[in-house]
Amino acid sequence: MHLALLIVALQFRTATLSEAPQRVSGGSAADSARDLSRARMAQVSFERSRRAQLPYGSSSGGRCDVRLGRYCWWYDESMPTFPPESEVIGRRRAELLAQLDGMASRYPGDDWLSGMRVHYRVDGRDLVGADSVARACHATGWWCDALVGYAAHARGDARLADSAFSSAIAAMPADAACAWRSIAPLLADEERDAYAHRPCDARVELERRYWLLSRPQLSSAANEWQNEFNVRRVLVWLGERAATPHLLTWGDDAAELVLRYGWPTAWSRVVTSGVVGSEPGIVGHDPSPSFSFAPARWLADSMKQMPDEAWEPSAPRAEARYAPRLVRRVAGVAAQIARFRRGDSTLVVAAFSTADDSLLAPVAILGAAGLDGAVRLSTPDSMRTGRARVMLAGAPFIVGVEMADTATRTLARTRMGFVPAADSARLSLSDLLLYRADEEPATSLDSALSRAIPGDTVTRNWQLGLFWETYGLAAEGETVDLAVSVERVDHGWIRSARQRMGLTPVDTPIRIRWTDARPPADRAAAHAVSLDLANLDSGRYRVTLTLTPLGGTPVSTTHEFTLIDP
Repeated sequence: MHLALLIVALQFRTATLSEAPQRVSGGSAADSARDLSRARMAQVSFERSRRAQLPYGSSSGGRCDVRLGRYCWWYDESMPTFPPESEVIGRRRAELLAQLDGMASRYPGDDWLSGMRVHYRVDGRDLVGADSVARACHATGWWCDALVGYAAHARGDARLADSAFSSAIAAMPADAACAWRSIAPLLADEERDAYAHRPCDARVELERRYWLLSRPQLSSAANEWQNEFNVRRVLVWLGERAATPHLLTWGDDAAELVLRYGWPTAWSRVVTSGVVGSEPGIVGHDPSPSFSFAPARWLADSMKQMPDEAWEPSAPRAEARYAPRLVRRVAGVAAQIARFRRGDSTLVVAAFSTADDSLLAPVAILGAAGLDGAVRLSTPDSMRTGRARVMLAGAPFIVGVEMADTATRTLARTRMGFVPAADSARLSLSDLLLYRADEEPATSLDSALSRAIPGDTVTRNWQLGLFWETYGLAAEGETVDLAVSVERVDHGWIRSARQRMGLTPVDTPIRIRWTDARPPADRAAAHAVSLDLANLDSGRYRVTLTLTPLGGTPVSTTHEFTLIDP
């Protein structure tokens, strides 16, 4: 939600109203200027009328999570309850649209008229009408495409919105496209500086990474958060050229507010001064609950491998927020994810589970995407605990398990980001897949996956199995040294101090070594080993596997897990 800190009575858009339209066809220049000025004044009159009819609500009570120029923004988990929109506002909107439609029949090429006719239909929840007007647009080509995307996103058609916005950006002049695509407002200050100082062409790769990492659901038809950002660009374009319920001059602060937190879905008035006759403040109520889908502190120059903890959807002071249409809650999923090479492709497997009893009809999917943005999905599963696999051409950049429950409007998910492999070593290792080895050792990936641990929590009385594959071994076989170590990684200062004082036993790592000389099958050798962890204390551990060929360079892979008591 946001409130203008500077309350200026009747500060209308007089400067903007005198601007020439972007594109006009039909009538003389004098007639068109007069007619379009009349249309813009009608839009100001509507917003003035709307402002007078808004219900009274409460302000932030002095709370201000983010201050942007004249605006104070704060986040509330739920939208306040307001009475239905007044009949006066509905009637005035209909009158405005009738006037705009009539004017558009004379000036079908005007960008402003085209945008306002779509916008006020979305504003009035006439989504079918907004789509019809957008598709019939005769204004500037890229702008018409953007309006089709705006209407499609409002209807929930993610695929069409994505296609329309892609067409719009591709048809824009280069400078306009660069400014439109800019994600600078969505980044933290240090990341924003690193991004903004790059030339436009050098930003494209960073933008692609940002949108991949920020995609709310890999299983959706398109990136709905990116579509929402493009809609916000449309609304900023309109806001620069029209009045809003705030009735303040548009500025960079208003634009950044919209780009980061969205366009309000409701407005209310608040008393901000004890002075008789003073204008009330206007609070814009953004969609809620909303979430932060970008990973925290992602690096612009070098993306490090990211565990699920890098994403904090419920962070209260996120740089930007988005409220998906069918999501009221974002929850976590316990999942173990591992990658295995299959020629030039990658087989991604996952063991997952959720303890969330509130889910009524979850649909679980494992998704993986490479840097090219192409997403591959596993077969949907209705189980709360399960295993999944998906094959991806090349190497994955982001992988996730998702459980979407439309009945409760819950999205449960986990994410992992990976560094594109740049290692040219002859030998390489898959990820470690942890499984319960209480029975016989796993002899294949299928055997290990069927018993894989769903998450990173291991019970101390289990026999912990490690499964992995080695790639690049000589076809006739070769001898390699293998070593496994298990070390505790949650050394807090209190525990370290107690160990120095002799009050707590010093953590002793588990280390085992052996030699292996089996020939590979299809140049991929499967390995498994079992570990007894009964003598370790509960805590967080890292298991490291190191393979060393005779006279060669060692390669290693690691996996962290939490050890708990039975």
